[in-house]
Amino acid sequence: MPVAKVISHPLSAPALMLAALFSMGSTHAQDAAIPDDARATVNGRPISELSINNVAEQITASGEQADKSRILDELINLEVLTQAAEKLELDKLPEIAASLQLQYTQTMANAYLARQGADMSFSEEELRAEYDAQSAAVDRAEYRASHILLESEEDAANVIAELAAGKSFEELAKENSVDPAGENGGDLGWFQADTMVPEFTAAVAEMEVGDTSASPVQSEFGYHVIKLVDRRDAALPDFESVKSGLSNLAVRKALAKHVEELRAAAEIDVRD
Repeated sequence: MPVAKVISHPLSAPALMLAALFSMGSTHAQDAAIPDDARATVNGRPISELSINNVAEQITASGEQADKSRILDELINLEVLTQAAEKLELDKLPEIAASLQLQYTQTMANAYLARQGADMSFSEEELRAEYDAQSAAVDRAEYRASHILLESEEDAANVIAELAAGKSFEELAKENSVDPAGENGGDLGWFQADTMVPEFTAAVAEMEVGDTSASPVQSEFGYHVIKLVDRRDAALPDFESVKSGLSNLAVRKALAKHVEELRAAAEIDVRD
């Protein structure tokens, strides 16, 4: 915000976040009734305990220590600046008005979604259905493979020819591989598909257990000769251990559907 650039005295970096939060805690009405929890007033405009607590929670969540007396002092500074800006009618400038409207819209939209989400609940059967759907969508494949990494396609082709002639994969890995795993016969252990470079994973996925790659597999690291040692499906997490996450996921999906319903019911005119 432009106003932050002219503040040279007490506003620390964590405290500057108050500017984004303060508008939610101020009535912005000069003649509004002063709430019972008001900790201070600035030209009759109150700063409430609730505002201070809201800011304290935000600061604590960011990993900083919240000092409420410091927060109150910063809120007073911000209110003084806000009133000075209002006297200059800065809130009527198009860019400032647009920013204020966006903050209001975001705050209200988030509050609405939070209220709607808090009222949602899902049965055991619904959560288990979600569990089954998520489980079916998970790529559970795990592979155990060995490889021989060569610097050139020609070297890799020569190794493949030696394998075809009956030479041991492990011995060839120890003799030729430029990867440290070569010392262990090229053994890479168990891994999931997304932990390897795409070219390597794509090749392994097409192989049968016990197969070696019929042609060199190129990646950013060089040319691989691969042996698929074994394949298995990773175990799924227990339903009870992910039940809370499933409930949160169900809420997000239901809210997304609700947003689409609200859009469908609204009269929306998008202009070029």
